[in-house]
Amino acid sequence: MFRKSFRIGERQVGEDNPCLFIAEAGVAHFGDMSLARDLVDLAAESKADVFKTQIFDVDELISNDAADWKDRLRPRNLTLDQALELKERAESRGMSFMATAHDTSRLSWIAELDLPAIKVGSGEKGNPWFLRKLAEFGKPMIVSTGMYSNEEVLQLVKLMAQADVDQLALLHCVTSYPTPADDVNLAAMESMKDIFAGPVGYSDHTVDGLAVLGAVARGAKVIEKHITILRDVPNAQDWRVSAGPEDLAQLVSDVRRMEKMIGLREKKPASCEVAGMDWALKSVVVARDLSAGHVLSDGDLTAKRPGNGIPAAKLESLIGRTLRREVQADTQLADDMLTESINS
Repeated sequence: MFRKSFRIGERQVGEDNPCLFIAEAGVAHFGDMSLARDLVDLAAESKADVFKTQIFDVDELISNDAADWKDRLRPRNLTLDQALELKERAESRGMSFMATAHDTSRLSWIAELDLPAIKVGSGEKGNPWFLRKLAEFGKPMIVSTGMYSNEEVLQLVKLMAQADVDQLALLHCVTSYPTPADDVNLAAMESMKDIFAGPVGYSDHTVDGLAVLGAVARGAKVIEKHITILRDVPNAQDWRVSAGPEDLAQLVSDVRRMEKMIGLREKKPASCEVAGMDWALKSVVVARDLSAGHVLSDGDLTAKRPGNGIPAAKLESLIGRTLRREVQADTQLADDMLTESINS
């Protein structure tokens, strides 16, 4: 049985808890540790919950059939010491540190880094052996599901259950950089919730933050958004779908505002509405000049603002009552104007 909520670092994830915001630096450091440190600081200053990067050995990750891709990624490798430095920096800034291990050579690093959770990229679809290896760490797992069908999500859930994983979050994702608006398909989170009882979230590859906010409004419990400092980088794609110094802090702030707007399921007057009830609602008002002893009939009463008198809902029940005294037109009807109390 998958847990509906569980702890990652200092955060409880799932159910009514605020969504976990993962700032995904990926390889946006391009192998430059000065830039990597700046990315950590950007995530911290923007109030992200998690700073995440990616760890791999390019020769273990990519075959010689894609030599150009291998050459492009080689300078973006991090060493274990560099990853440990970024972890220390992230934690000193109040964030959890996570790193996606993309090949078996980096499995040992997961233990060395003592990660609070295992983040799995969409590229591990159809790679059950590697997924089981990751599950053996016994940590919470967050799995992106780009390129998955509903049936493949169900197979993933069964695989995780068989691997004794009970702390699992699934992220809807579209593996396209950038993702066209017509293909974002946030409604897919609903079908994932039908399949899976644990937290469901969204990993974003669009050019701005609109889909992120839409996902939060639809109940995403984990958000992953790429971050960058550099733009217009040749032979790179993540920057096209990344938030940066100009908009990351605003996006995180907007996510928190959206969470407040979602509220609870119960429909009831909000506390801020109480003051508005007087001016917005209507009270029973006499429609024309009426004399003492007049028996109220259709046409004698109407409803007008403000709502601080007899509620409009009681108008029909007042028909047939007798006036105690003369009342001028456009005056709120009051209990003491009637020979019998409206509550009698």
